[in-house]
Amino acid sequence: MGSKASAKGGQGKAEAAIVLPVDCRLGALDVLAPQLREAVRGGAAALDGAAVEKVDGAAMQLLVAFRRAAAKGSCAVTWSAASDVLREASALLGLDGELDLPAARPA
Repeated sequence: MGSKASAKGGQGKAEAAIVLPVDCRLGALDVLAPQLREAVRGGAAALDGAAVEKVDGAAMQLLVAFRRAAAKGSCAVTWSAASDVLREASALLGLDGELDLPAARPA
């Protein structure tokens, strides 16, 4: 899991690139939550959930809270990828509209 800032095409805002951890459950949130808070302040974030193999309700709640805070703060959020596990959890919890995960890539 990591975060790096990169310049976003001429808009003057730094885009935070945030990679969700393989085990995206409660134990990982102490590291992930500050990255998401900083991204909201930065104005743009690109989330990469491709590696997520485990996810729990706490992580899903954090992602929803992040998306809501980003919307209030005019922070642009994009997904570069989302694992099947992340998409299944989103669908199971009825969060597809909230999280706006990318479509599955064909195998």
